[in-house]
Amino acid sequence: MRVARSTWALLVLLAVAGCMPQAASVAPIMATPWTTLDGERRTIGSMMGDKATVFITLDPECPICELYAQAFQVMADAYAAQGVAVIGVYSGPFMERRKAQAYSGQAGFAFPQVMDSICTITMALHARVTPECFVVSPAGKVVYNGAFDDRPVRQGRKKLDAHVPHLAHALDAFLASGQPQPEVVAVGCIVECEE
Repeated sequence: MRVARSTWALLVLLAVAGCMPQAASVAPIMATPWTTLDGERRTIGSMMGDKATVFITLDPECPICELYAQAFQVMADAYAAQGVAVIGVYSGPFMERRKAQAYSGQAGFAFPQVMDSICTITMALHARVTPECFVVSPAGKVVYNGAFDDRPVRQGRKKLDAHVPHLAHALDAFLASGQPQPEVVAVGCIVECEE
């Protein structure tokens, strides 16, 4: 009993001291203006959906992003009528705009995409790999992060067909009850951000 109280006291002190990890949220940066891949200046908040927003970290040179290129737009189209928006995020100082534009054009992306060269959005989401999907509430809180589906097994190994559409399950659960499974680890290419 005494150990449990000591543990709770320590956790409270750490939380008060700011040593606990912050929950993933884009709320602090929703009013920040960004330049989209199309050259338009918009805030994150103005690009978000009424019911939910899916952020997807993207890298034109990542084979797993290539695997999903058309699937991302199909998903965006399927959920648009339900008040869900999609925002693509090209993370890191090494990401080239022209390569991102070529990838976007070949994939036929109609959703907004931003260059996050200093990883502000990436760090707010706690993104680790590309592609990684994040379901975000209208208030900016990340309610799901992880895999699009179960096709990638590990780097260099994938299934021919997906059996579990993780992102679709998370979106459906969030739209129905607000309670999706919070995380399914995504397999992908490492996000290269300087800290």
